[in-house]
Amino acid sequence: MNLTQEQKIKLDAAIDKWLDAHRDEYIEDVKKVCRVRSVSGEAVGDLPFGEGCKEMLDMALQMSEEYGFKTKNYDNWAGSATYGDNPNGDSIGIVAHMDIVPEGNGWTHDPYDPYVSDCGKYIFGRGTADNKGPAMVGLYAMRFLKDHDIKLKNNVMLVYGLNEEKGSADMPQFLKREKAPKWSLVPDSKFPVGYAEIGFIRAEFAIPEVGDELVEIVGGEATNSVPDRAYAIVSGCKLEDVKAKLGDMERITVEEDEKGVRFNATGNSQHASRPEGAVNANNVLAKAILKAEVLTGKTLKAMELFEELTSYYWGEPFGIGCEDDISGKLTCVFTWVRKVGDKLMLKPDVRYPVKADQEYLMKKFPEAAAEKGLEILAMSNNPAFCFPLDHPVVEKLIEIPREVLGMPDIPPICLAGGTYARSLPNAVSYGVTVPDRVRLFGFEKGGAHQADEYGDIPNLMRSIRVFIHTLIEIDDLVAEL
Repeated sequence: MNLTQEQKIKLDAAIDKWLDAHRDEYIEDVKKVCRVRSVSGEAVGDLPFGEGCKEMLDMALQMSEEYGFKTKNYDNWAGSATYGDNPNGDSIGIVAHMDIVPEGNGWTHDPYDPYVSDCGKYIFGRGTADNKGPAMVGLYAMRFLKDHDIKLKNNVMLVYGLNEEKGSADMPQFLKREKAPKWSLVPDSKFPVGYAEIGFIRAEFAIPEVGDELVEIVGGEATNSVPDRAYAIVSGCKLEDVKAKLGDMERITVEEDEKGVRFNATGNSQHASRPEGAVNANNVLAKAILKAEVLTGKTLKAMELFEELTSYYWGEPFGIGCEDDISGKLTCVFTWVRKVGDKLMLKPDVRYPVKADQEYLMKKFPEAAAEKGLEILAMSNNPAFCFPLDHPVVEKLIEIPREVLGMPDIPPICLAGGTYARSLPNAVSYGVTVPDRVRLFGFEKGGAHQADEYGDIPNLMRSIRVFIHTLIEIDDLVAEL
């Protein structure tokens, strides 16, 4: 509905009073959900993403029920909490993910024991920013509507996803079991609105004929994070000789292992969509093994290729580098490696610009990979998308945060990452990061996928205000779709 200025002033006064009364409760709920290590993993029985995600889903649904919302569990693929009684089940969706990337290292405190800074402005813990804190923003916006008996034409459906960090396999299953929201807001980005998202190429490669002297190699956990640690075990060499070869090489330690010498590498993690400035622990590891001169023959050649692939972030080894004026450069980061049998298994994170020639990329990438001797085990395209800025709902979604936040010039954005918006009809990313968010540690840590991840409590409170306004003010527009 269109609110008059007088109605907005009255609404803001009610929001102020309610948020003051519920701020501490919000923080405690964020702490509660962030204590769960809900890393999306392998299926266990009827749990498609493992036990941690099931624990998380049960907690989120129980919390929602206790606040008086109708809940559904979609066979453990996802869940929802709904406010409203639209006879046709029409809804505005708030779609958030409750799975997280692994904690990594470098934390000042336990990542699963969330705590608030002494100044009271920041809450630290894995998931506080990505994406459990924002999910609770959606829940509290719904609570405000319910507590104030504000009836909308559409239902409001908060969807709890469980696999966003590992490819969003949950959303197709959710859509098979539930009527899609008529419009969805994905609180996994920045205000005002993410109207476009880059494309992804999913790939899995293998370097064949790796010898037994490379006993084990493990680098990376979530493919969408530049890894901050990696290790390998090499047999047939002596610790003293390795140490002499490595000298004072940074970011690497070596130690005795019952199977040989263990190389431990550390890096500097960043989200794979923003690799500039990161240090890929896989590359540190490869460089150290090569410097130690502990491999020969085809195993040496494999490690040389691995070192080359992990040295670049912009697709140079494959000749696929490109960029555009909307979304910037293509990124290609080799974030994940394991040895399986006599092969090195590799999974790169590849993201390409909105305007890139997708047909060319899908032809050139595998051709160049094959020329380098890589086996192509899997490859698929997840296309970029761009939503029209002149769509009535999008126009309103740009206007509301500008007004509520008092930031009249914040521009709509194209995301270098991917969100649930690409998996749903009529969906855009929408907050909850406020453009003036303070970065306590620069870009070294504190953000999504980094050590000491934190949520900005004052801005999370402002985001609840934005979402309350938004649900009310886009209701008529969505009802007309």
